[in-house]
Amino acid sequence: MVENNSEQKRMSNEERMELIKENMENIKFKIAIISGKGGVGKSTVAVNLAMKLASTGSTVGVLDIDITGPNVAKMLGMSPELKPQVDPEKMRFYPIPGPLNIKVMSMAFLIDDADNPVIWRGPMKMSATRQFLGDAEWGSLEYLVIDLPPGTGDETLDILQLIPDVHILIVTTPQEVALLDSRKTLKMSLLMDKDVLGIIENMSGYICPECGHKVDLFGKGGGEKASIDFHVPLLGQIPIDPNIRETGDAGLPFIIKNPDSPAGKAFSEAVKKIREILEK
Repeated sequence: MVENNSEQKRMSNEERMELIKENMENIKFKIAIISGKGGVGKSTVAVNLAMKLASTGSTVGVLDIDITGPNVAKMLGMSPELKPQVDPEKMRFYPIPGPLNIKVMSMAFLIDDADNPVIWRGPMKMSATRQFLGDAEWGSLEYLVIDLPPGTGDETLDILQLIPDVHILIVTTPQEVALLDSRKTLKMSLLMDKDVLGIIENMSGYICPECGHKVDLFGKGGGEKASIDFHVPLLGQIPIDPNIRETGDAGLPFIIKNPDSPAGKAFSEAVKKIREILEK
């Protein structure tokens, strides 16, 4: 990221807030992917959503705001050794082109060693978030997909405050423990008067590839109940598919490699619903 000296810091923060406003005005739709707890497949949904949108010709950016656990770069097959180009005179930097010309920015590109932890308190996370939004040259985009860490912490609050017209997409699994936390995140978004696109229920049963029988490993109906309780759409129910894990680890997004599988079709249908809601 661009370094500022102490004399410039106050002015730079003011300028950065203006740059955030200008940058976001050049992006038609901002979608924040959030969840109540970790391990529900939030980054998987973010990456596959971005890839599906880009594959249909949309201009797309992906911003990985999970400062302490950035996974988007790996899931897109991008080397952590890649570094964003910096214009020191303008104090700006450029997101890195990824597959299908998606513009990608992640903390993963700024860490010298992938095994090194990012041990930051809230103010440092806020500073990074503001730089990712304001100092990055996102240009004109149709969609910016923002992958957030789980919960209702600093990064989520920053995004909801810094981007007034952000749209919220909740990712959960059917099990009650995940839904307890996801419902809190959903309610936070509504209390802050944000538009909630809807809920995607991930790991929604396992379909046997041999006989087609479905087993509800993590329960059933939780996402649907939350959508009814909070009056938001249930956008999709993504079944468990081992290929989702394999393609994510290999940096080959599932939706591109397995579009005709039950999970691939569920992803595509969810993206179709999202586009219809946003572009109506």
